[in-house]
Amino acid sequence: MLISTMIIGWAGILIFLIIAFTFQKMVKNNEFAFLHILMALMYAMWLPLPLALYQLLNSELLQVGTIFGLAYLLMLVITMELQTGHITFIVKQNDDMAIKDKQADYMMATLSNPFEGLSNVFKCIWALFLGITFWNSSEILMASLMFLYSLLLFYYLFIILDTSLIKRVKLFSKVKPNPFIINLETLFFSIILMSYITLKI
Repeated sequence: MLISTMIIGWAGILIFLIIAFTFQKMVKNNEFAFLHILMALMYAMWLPLPLALYQLLNSELLQVGTIFGLAYLLMLVITMELQTGHITFIVKQNDDMAIKDKQADYMMATLSNPFEGLSNVFKCIWALFLGITFWNSSEILMASLMFLYSLLLFYYLFIILDTSLIKRVKLFSKVKPNPFIINLETLFFSIILMSYITLKI
């Protein structure tokens, strides 16, 4: 399992880099649906990661964390696929403009936030359990990195609360979702875990 996880995991990182380097061209050509299907495929490539880490670390403590890790990745695969279908329909089947921009934006908001924000909360919880497990295994560097990632829990919680609350709280509204930060931390998180698995095989 570990070798296959390593291969497809690095393939997922390669897909991420392809997206990063072709993003401007895809946006220019209005290929948002293709962009989202690539992202769904990328997250699907990382689905075995929680199970592989659980097998590798062999810790009962990580059982709960593994569930959150799987939920995080499954949620992102699902929402990216749903967003792909939505974008494809709007672009290809809405020539008569029967679906107004406001309706399309409403549907996109339903399929993105706070769904994606909650999935990232689950990732932070998974990172916390990974950090504790690494700490118990005396792998201080990995534990420190995972504890650092778990702190992003507050960032994503603030975003979700700001989105969900009718009466906005000033503290929450100061925290804005930044696609650059979110994508960058996702890339580094995956690279860190994939590097650990690769070095342990």
